[in-house]
Parts: sequence; structure tokens; C-alpha cells
Amino acid sequence: MNNKNKVSSIHLILAIVGMLALLGPISYVSTQDVFAQADSSNNGTGSVDLQPNISAENTFNTKTMTLGNNIQTLVILIPNEGHHAAGEDNEARFLDQHFVPENAVVNTGTTVLWFNGDAGHERTIDVKGTDGTTSLFNTGEIVDSQASNPFTFSNPGVFNYQAEGDPGVTMTGAVTVGNIQSPLTPTSSSASNSSSGSIDTVGILMVPTQDIDDYIQQITSAGITVDNTYDFTDLRGGQQGTGDIQTLIVWTTGGKDLSETLSFLSGLSSELPYS
Repeated sequence: MNNKNKVSSIHLILAIVGMLALLGPISYVSTQDVFAQADSSNNGTGSVDLQPNISAENTFNTKTMTLGNNIQTLVILIPNEGHHAAGEDNEARFLDQHFVPENAVVNTGTTVLWFNGDAGHERTIDVKGTDGTTSLFNTGEIVDSQASNPFTFSNPGVFNYQAEGDPGVTMTGAVTVGNIQSPLTPTSSSASNSSSGSIDTVGILMVPTQDIDDYIQQITSAGITVDNTYDFTDLRGGQQGTGDIQTLIVWTTGGKDLSETLSFLSGLSSELPYS
């Protein structure tokens, strides 16, 4: 290499070193960091301008549901056969989520319950604190077609939770809590027209698509709004009585007694042809 080329190479190396020095260390940003950064940029209010999204299709594809600041209660579904692992020789799951949604983004002060739609199985959910190890809340045993005791997330942060599934299978989910600025509005015009008052509760249910009209009629007759739905071909290829296409139903209520809603869902869930 001649002297001219040596000088050029040295200049190039020095330029790269200078750029790296200006950039500083590279860091990874977690969901929790997003809320922390939003807090520092909003005069300590912790407000986050996230757009609420309770689309069943989006929840299916991203495993995430984002609520608005007007939602007081979220009912997370433990889907039928959600206790199985991916990659089993005989696929038993209906969808690739232990919980629906598996990742919930909620406003500070939101109350969360878990509804057990896993037919014939009991589940116990343990919610960890923001340190990831301390047990913050334990649901106790949730029998199938019943909801857990409620838990209110009063502080911002990322709260992971888990339940034991089949031997060697740990079912995991997370609730991310922050001060969200935007309210949730009905997804569809039909939901907007049928909703009485403002929405304060959101939940999700899975039913066989083949009888979807009957299920929707039952739900709406109980004073519960069907906000939106999404049909999907299940992973297991169906089972007797269900067909191989299932529907996720996102339901909402406003000003309705939660115990009445859960009582109805319990009755409906127990009659679904899942096993």
C-alpha cells in the first residue's frame, strides 16, 4: 500500500471512530421504556398518545390489544386448549396464544380479570411485579367457564404473568400499564349504533364460526355489544362439533353490572362444543 492510500485509510478509520463517539452507546428500548420516555417528555404526567385498538383481527395477528383511557375493565380470555405448547406432534391448539390478548396495553387504574374458556381445565395465574420476580397477585384456581377475581393495576409498568399448562408448558402474558391519552370508541358503525352510553368494559370470546349468528344473537340479547369479530382457520384442524374455523368476538359494555355480564358469559361458554 502506498503512502497516499495509507493516509486515506487512516482518515476513514478516524472518521468512523468519530461518528461512533457522537452516537454514544447503543441501547435497546423496551415497552416499559416507552412509557418512561413519554413521562419525561410530558412534564412528568406519564401521558402516552397511543391509539386504542381492539380489533379482533389485529389482536389475532399481533397478540396485542390497546385500550383507551375510558376503559375501566378488561376481561382476558384463556382460550380452549391454550395450555398446549407449539410444535407438538398432534397440534392441539386453536390459535397461537396462551391468552387473548397475550399482550394488553391499558390505562393506569384499569381492572383486569381472566376468563377461563379452556374446557375441562383449571388455571391459576400469578402476576409478577415490575421487577419480574415478586408475586404481585395470584388469582387462585379458576375453573373452566368462570372468571378470576379482579385485579386493578394502579401503577405504570410492565407486569408479566404466567400459569402452568401441560407438564413443561408455561403459559405467559403481559399487561403494560401507562397513562393513555386517547379514549376508545366503537370499532364498527353497528357497534356504535347499538352501544348505550360510553364503553367501560372490553372482553374477548372464541366461538365456532359455524353457529356465529346464534352466538351473536344470544350475546346482544343479554345487553352486551359485539364490537367486532374475526374468523380464522384454527391450528388443530377442527374437532367434532366445532368445525375448523373459529371466530374471535370482541365484546363491550357500558354502565352494565359486570357480574351479570360474567354470569351470562359463563353460561354461554359452558355450552360451547369445545372439549
